[in-house]
Order: sequence, then structure tokens, then C-alpha cells
Amino acid sequence: MLSEYKYIDEEEPREEVKSVTKVRFKVDYDITDVLRLWGNWARKNVYLEQRSPSWFNEQPKRYKEACSDDDALLIDSALISLSKTSRQGAEQYEVLKLFYFGQSRTVEEYVASTGMGRKLERLAFNGIVSIISNKDFNKQTKTFIQPLSVVDIAKKMNIDRSKVKLIKEGGENHIVGHLSAITMLTGQRLEILNNIKFI
Repeated sequence: MLSEYKYIDEEEPREEVKSVTKVRFKVDYDITDVLRLWGNWARKNVYLEQRSPSWFNEQPKRYKEACSDDDALLIDSALISLSKTSRQGAEQYEVLKLFYFGQSRTVEEYVASTGMGRKLERLAFNGIVSIISNKDFNKQTKTFIQPLSVVDIAKKMNIDRSKVKLIKEGGENHIVGHLSAITMLTGQRLEILNNIKFI
């Protein structure tokens, strides 16, 4: 009976398969500009919902530029996915929200009711001192939103500034990856990238 032998002179080198621990997407835009425009859009919508657009208009110019509704929805989806990934993702979401959108503060205003101005004018003209009652004023509560700095966020969260910066950068990297994945899978790209300065 014949048998067949196979001689192996050299073994082929084996390639080690390494697991991917970190992926970094390279983009040609600054994600901080994109998130800043998203934060402005979100604040503008809050002010419009509470019927106080003057608060939006009184802000500095850098807080008035906003992205489109379609872009904002894409960025919202990226932020929501970040908040649901892990505890670290939830921290990153919180830092990004405080830095780009801001912290809400409730302001109470007392507005004179209709006719109160005329009543005060008449009393002042006649030289009569009168007690003004609560019925003469209407109490209005409005929400004012102010973006926080890294220092303010560190104080609020009771952690070091450098850690806040690292958390912020990690969150920004996640958003870049999410938006890049959306572009790669669907071909949908943010409209703001047409108007933004490229690096």
C-alpha cells in the first residue's frame, strides 16, 4: 500500500488577531462648533415655547447662531445614544448638556396687571400715597438657560477640572463616531457642515 507524505519545511507565520479596543474617526470639522450650534438651537426652542423670545435675542451673537431642525434631530439622537450606553456615557452626556445647552434657572417676575400703570400715574399726580396689593401684580415664572464653563461644571459635579475636560472630550469623540457612522450607513450628512469652517 502506498502512503503519501507531506514535508513541511517552513511553517507559515501566523497572524495574531487583536481585538479592537478603540476606534477614532477622523473628521474635517470641529465637533465643538457643531455642538455649540445644537445647544443654541435647543435654548432657542425652550425660549420660544415659553413665549420669551426676547431672552434669546438679548444673548450674545455666539449664542444666536443655530443649526437646522434636521441637524438638531441627528445630534439629539447621538446624545441620547450616548446617555444610554453606560454610566460613563451618562456622565459624558451630562457634561456635554451643561456645557453646550446649559443649566435651567427659574426666574419669577411680577408684572403689573392691566390698568395698574394708569392707577399709579393717577395716584402720583394727585399726591396720594396708596398701598399696592398683590392683586395689582401677576406673578410669572420663566426659565432662563445659561451654558456653564468647565470650572462651573467641575464645581457642580464635585470633581476636578481636568477630569471634566476628559469627560467632555470622550463625549465629543462618541458624538463624532455616531455622526460618522450615520453618514457611512445612510449617507446622511449634517447640513451645518456646509457652512462650518473646516480644519
